[in-house]
Amino acid sequence: METLSLLQLLFFCLVIIVSYAIRGSAGFGGVTVPLLAWVMSLKTVVPMVTFLGILSSAVILRTEYKHIVWRDLWRVMPWCALGAAAGLYFFKVLDARTLATALGVFVTAYGLYSLWASDRPTLKVKLPMIAIAPTAGATAGFVGTIFGSMAGMFFAIYLDLLKHGKNEFRATVAGILLGLGFFRGAGYVSVGAFDREVMIACAVALPMMALGVFIGNHVHANLAPLAFKRLVAAILIASGLPLLLR
Repeated sequence: METLSLLQLLFFCLVIIVSYAIRGSAGFGGVTVPLLAWVMSLKTVVPMVTFLGILSSAVILRTEYKHIVWRDLWRVMPWCALGAAAGLYFFKVLDARTLATALGVFVTAYGLYSLWASDRPTLKVKLPMIAIAPTAGATAGFVGTIFGSMAGMFFAIYLDLLKHGKNEFRATVAGILLGLGFFRGAGYVSVGAFDREVMIACAVALPMMALGVFIGNHVHANLAPLAFKRLVAAILIASGLPLLLR
């Protein structure tokens, strides 16, 4: 944080506000890490986002916990823990440049897929829960531990397959992310990831996160569903490409 220019610091604050406004309205978000990786090391961004994610999920659940579908939350949490443990190993052994490149490939590919699928009929796939929960949980735990805020998309897919309503979806995904945040946070503490740089970043980001969640809780998006899907896909693609070119 101390090496950021004024312009980079302003960019940091804007990304945090917008990211957590999205998270406050939907219960999850995925653009924080790829955007901040333009100006900061992933070794700093990922633990910081984990800390902010725990707090933002707790704020959302303060009033929405009654909508949590506990059955579907408990189905996925053990697999999240296993995925997080595997992701922690790779987070520790890989350097920041390799993590950034891998994130760029992942985000760009997912963004291109989302853009391609945005105006196509939703596939009516019926998969057994015995396959859905382990796949979604382990993948989200693994990817989320390495890349921070990217886990939400897998939980969104998981809950979308279960056809939950808007309130149940938002509360349940926030609850799952809260549990995963505790798993990841404990892991980062165990490997010493919360160093001085991360703690400074958390302190600077905290008021921006609070403002973003406040906006997300009180402002409803006016974009049509199709336009929103395309916007998110475009942001993911635009976030991933610079990481590949670093």
